[in-house]
Amino acid sequence: MTNSNAYTPKVQSAHPELYAEHTFHMNKARKFTYNYVVIDEVLAECWNDMTIAEIAEGMNELPNRIIYRTQVLKKLGIIKSKHTGKTKLLQEQRKLRVQLRKVEKQLDAVNAA
Repeated sequence: MTNSNAYTPKVQSAHPELYAEHTFHMNKARKFTYNYVVIDEVLAECWNDMTIAEIAEGMNELPNRIIYRTQVLKKLGIIKSKHTGKTKLLQEQRKLRVQLRKVEKQLDAVNAA
């Protein structure tokens, strides 16, 4: 008889090399290590629907730990960045507004002279 599990971790089965070693966070506490399997699975499932703060609060984890794992999973291509097109367009809009203000000041200076 074999044990069957209805839930198989997606990230862990796709990238077992991530979990070959535990990550050490403190030099004095080497025997206490941290395994990111649970965080990675939640991020893979909930990344599109929840923010980092919501995931951290729901898991009772530090937001910086969630941010670190999102960076790792983005590099592997497991999750994608959110709002990349919108963010770039907003940055471009801010730059253009600053340029527009400079041009308007120059026009005002020319009109005043």
